[in-house]
Amino acid sequence: MRATHAAASTSDPDAFEAAVRPHYANLVRRLVLVLGDERDAEDIAQDAYLKAFRSWARFDGADVRAWLYTIALRLAFNHLRGRRRWLAAIGRVEPTPWTDPADPDLWAALAALDSRTRAALLLNVVDGYTQAEIATMLAVPEGTVASWISRGRATLRRELDPDR
Repeated sequence: MRATHAAASTSDPDAFEAAVRPHYANLVRRLVLVLGDERDAEDIAQDAYLKAFRSWARFDGADVRAWLYTIALRLAFNHLRGRRRWLAAIGRVEPTPWTDPADPDLWAALAALDSRTRAALLLNVVDGYTQAEIATMLAVPEGTVASWISRGRATLRRELDPDR
């Protein structure tokens, strides 16, 4: 994407749209897994795209997908913290997360992971990011990401194959 960004004017909305549009559906899917709610995921994805558009002129052009995921995941984690604080303040419990009926065991196992572990695991396994790239996205040390991924895999193994 570097060539697309470098060749286009940083104020060109068409260049921005061409660079980021292909990533929207996958970003929403990842956010659903992190947030547990499809509507919240769509809202956060839209907020992330707006924030990305506003900072398009400062984007270095290195990896559009990683840049968008970084923005969106940080917004998602902030949203989760705010939601937990709000629910605690009004004395309510966390709503039941959205699930995919195609594989309820997998969804239940993923839901058992905390949001950062789930995000790190999915970014690594599904999206192919390295631990170093994920550490940069989530603004944590690489060792923390390695720990989250390892712990997430162990939890999924245990939940999905209890005879192991």
